[in-house]
Amino acid sequence: MTNAPPIHALLEPIAFLIGTWSGKGVGLWGTDFEFEDAVSFSHDGRPILTYEQRTVGRDGTPSHAEAGFFTCGPEGEIYVTIAEPTGITEVLVGHVIDAEISLLSTGIGRTPTADNITAVARRLSLEGGDTLVTEVDISANDEPLAKHTRSVLKKTIPPAD
Repeated sequence: MTNAPPIHALLEPIAFLIGTWSGKGVGLWGTDFEFEDAVSFSHDGRPILTYEQRTVGRDGTPSHAEAGFFTCGPEGEIYVTIAEPTGITEVLVGHVIDAEISLLSTGIGRTPTADNITAVARRLSLEGGDTLVTEVDISANDEPLAKHTRSVLKKTIPPAD
């Protein structure tokens, strides 16, 4: 059995994310839809959390994926980069208070075929010590941010000791 490296001190405010989480999600933008959501956060001792997310529809068909990195600054600020296979990239900045992370995009990148997403807000909240609630709001075509998805996840694989 291998031991995980110690968590970097800068990541301590968001260490509660480390592990694999899964559960149900619902789409709130346009037509409502349901999906199974799986999210994982890992680290290798550097001040970076690696993030991966995958969803499947009710019929088991893959529906969305994204990957990225979470880092923390010395004053408690959080910086996140996320890439999606649809051709959208996000740069988000935020903060953590207790066990709730709030993020707002400072930049959105798009390939020529990607939807015209112009802003994103994300919230990740640890509730009851064992439930991670993730919420994503998006703006398309410079419209105001609107609720997009919400997932309620339970930790399925705890962090390695």
